[in-house]
Amino acid sequence: MASENSWNINTDHAILNEAEQKLATFLAKARHRKARRNNIENKRLGPQSDWQTDLEGMAAEIAACKLLNVYPDLQTDSIPVHDMVSRSGWTIDVKATKYKNGKLLAVKGKSENRSDFYMLMIGEFPEYRCGGLASAERLLNDKTLTDLGRGVGHAMEQSDLQSIEEWREMFDQ
Repeated sequence: MASENSWNINTDHAILNEAEQKLATFLAKARHRKARRNNIENKRLGPQSDWQTDLEGMAAEIAACKLLNVYPDLQTDSIPVHDMVSRSGWTIDVKATKYKNGKLLAVKGKSENRSDFYMLMIGEFPEYRCGGLASAERLLNDKTLTDLGRGVGHAMEQSDLQSIEEWREMFDQ
């Protein structure tokens, strides 16, 4: 993509501008320090470092917020329970992957404080595409359990996810 997508909500792509990149880096650093200081285990399912997971996760959250036209949670004193809340009040957990054909993944046993929806963002800092969304009921069940080589977790193919356009029509009115 050659041009920056500022707040165009009629797309599934978002490119973070310079200010958003700095914000993502600042928040990722602050939350990374807080989590490691408090011995919070990073439950990532991929081989990347904790820092890379935190940066990509934070940047993907900001990109997702752009796509749904909501303000990101900027707190650093604690790590938010949910990544974002839609305009209609739905809680959303944003998952990030750099793999073009990546799956929506969630750790096994994620039932306490679970979000209403899980959103897959695909790309690498600072450019992302929404791969789709799934409700907690569709993602967090025994039918989606699989082992991708780093332990058993929940996984859904992009073809099984609801597109962001469909989700907006049904849930973001």
